[in-house]
Amino acid sequence: MCQNDIYTDGARIPFGDAAIRICRIKTRDEKHIRVYRRQSGEQGDVLCVVSGIEDDPEAYRRAIVLWLREYARVKLGNRVGIFKEKMQVSVHRIAIKEQKTRWGSCSAKGNLNFNWKLVLMPEKILDYVVVHELAHRKQMNHSAAFWKEVETVLPDYKERKQWLSRHESEFLKY
Repeated sequence: MCQNDIYTDGARIPFGDAAIRICRIKTRDEKHIRVYRRQSGEQGDVLCVVSGIEDDPEAYRRAIVLWLREYARVKLGNRVGIFKEKMQVSVHRIAIKEQKTRWGSCSAKGNLNFNWKLVLMPEKILDYVVVHELAHRKQMNHSAAFWKEVETVLPDYKERKQWLSRHESEFLKY
């Protein structure tokens, strides 16, 4: 399966603690692709991709990823807001990126970077990465003191860390 096949009509992609189904809706508009989320009850959520563009799977991929990145910006911003209060740390800026090998990073100035693909993972894993990066606001290393900061907020962080190590490759294809 090539990367663009992941985003075809009817495909299901992971989305937090569930999955979301992609539903292509054909229109006469051959210039734009509109993406929105619709809740579909028993069937789960649907990511509607509306356009008349034909034979351009890369355009559909870009549109879906753009929607997922914006969703990640809001979702991660909310989770950072919750955890920074609990941890009593400040944050300067949050950026959403598509890193190939990193899920998050923190600069000495308090700038946080997160990979948008975190929103595809279970929420407890997303929270682990957020807490991990916020712990760097107190300890800019991976010392015992750093891990104590993480454990104070997430006593089960080791299980979450192991899950991420075991499953991260599954999310790189998106």
